[in-house]
Amino acid sequence: MSTSTHVEAPPERYATHGEEYDALTRAAGLAQRSHLGRIELTGEDALDLLNRLSTNKLEDLTPGEGMYSVLTSAKGRIVDLLLVLMLEDRLLLVVGPDARERVAEWIDFYTFVEDVTARDVTPDTAMFSLIGPSAAGIVEEIAGEGAAALPLYGVCAANVGGLSVTVIRDDFGELPGFNFIAPASDGERMWRYLVERSAGDGARPVGSLALESVRVEQGVPAPGRELSEDYNPLEAGLLKHISFSKGCYIGQEVIARLDTYKKVSKYLVGLSWDSLEMPPVGASLNVDGKRSGVVTSSVGSERLGRGIGLGYVRKAHAGPGSNLTLEQGGREIKVRVEALPFR
Repeated sequence: MSTSTHVEAPPERYATHGEEYDALTRAAGLAQRSHLGRIELTGEDALDLLNRLSTNKLEDLTPGEGMYSVLTSAKGRIVDLLLVLMLEDRLLLVVGPDARERVAEWIDFYTFVEDVTARDVTPDTAMFSLIGPSAAGIVEEIAGEGAAALPLYGVCAANVGGLSVTVIRDDFGELPGFNFIAPASDGERMWRYLVERSAGDGARPVGSLALESVRVEQGVPAPGRELSEDYNPLEAGLLKHISFSKGCYIGQEVIARLDTYKKVSKYLVGLSWDSLEMPPVGASLNVDGKRSGVVTSSVGSERLGRGIGLGYVRKAHAGPGSNLTLEQGGREIKVRVEALPFR
């Protein structure tokens, strides 16, 4: 199946970084996230096939429920982290922005005689997220009590401003979060309605830069950064999305062996340094002049008054309080390992 249709990336900002950051952390931020992939699976064998391809126990999902599951390679590496949602007549997968084609091809490759059809609906739909402490109250006002009371990864249909919308509860780290999906033809109208109706509650549109700052502070791994085939789910802190009691799946033997024999050699950790500089992705983290890890994300946190990031660090130096160094502009910067999320 082809997934070549381009989906525009979200704006970097609508207002100042401080205003958008405050909205996300004190009220609510409304983000355009149509660039994330959305794939529909239909057919009697769709749930069973996906259960045999990914890490979590999906077979008991019922309509209205969802969970995250990791699509892994035969070597146990991360292909993508999927949000799997069970609707009345199909599965809906929310995937990484650059993973649409890879995920669809992966499912197609392992479909033999099964009754499964995958369809990339990303260009046909629009997706927005409301994130922040006030999100549930706003959702109750605009989509009803049932949508606001959804459990984590729950999904339901709702009427939002006269439009038929799919609402998904998907928190952003420790911040409450809700996703809204509607036909692309209704996208502009729905965005205007969400912006206008939520403004009175202190919500405002937020761009990708403020969302990135909050993502790193919350320790949320991102596709293409912390989530890639360079790492396995145990290294990435995705243990809660792995079932060790279900049957086999692609990469299961490798992941089970790593867990059983405690062979995980590095972990995703928080990093901080005493400046607002942003070391480049891929910067080496060293201990006594020897490489012990790598930076995968970095931002300057005005709230914390220092630079923070995410990275993978060898097990021996991955505990909070461990000291590392990195080179930046010919200088050596001292880096501390911190627990996630950042406080």
